Amino acid sequence: MVQNENHPYYQNTMLQDYLRRYGTVVESWYPFGGRGNTDKVLKNGTIAAIADHHGKTPAQIVLRWQIQAGYIVIPGSSNPAHIAENANVFDFELTADEMQSMKKLDKQARFENW
Repeated sequence: MVQNENHPYYQNTMLQDYLRRYGTVVESWYPFGGRGNTDKVLKNGTIAAIADHHGKTPAQIVLRWQIQAGYIVIPGSSNPAHIAENANVFDFELTADEMQSMKKLDKQARFENW
């Protein structure tokens, strides 16, 4: 497993494809964009529309997208309501069209510059 910044605006699929050849997976660091950037991701119109369609929150859509795209995602939270919300992503799936819509959000835009 390699932990790497990964969210809808920085999907880094080239790294994922490269690592897959070696049986290695990507764990998403900052799955919602990280501190100070969460609103940029969770208030995205595409994500909000998909959330409305499924009766889910934008955070649940981001997590579900990452799971279906083959990433390992472990969002952090100390808020019990957010923890419960984050765990409630296994009772639905995004359609192929919705996955494609999420893919189109990729701007290769990192939020961190370490």
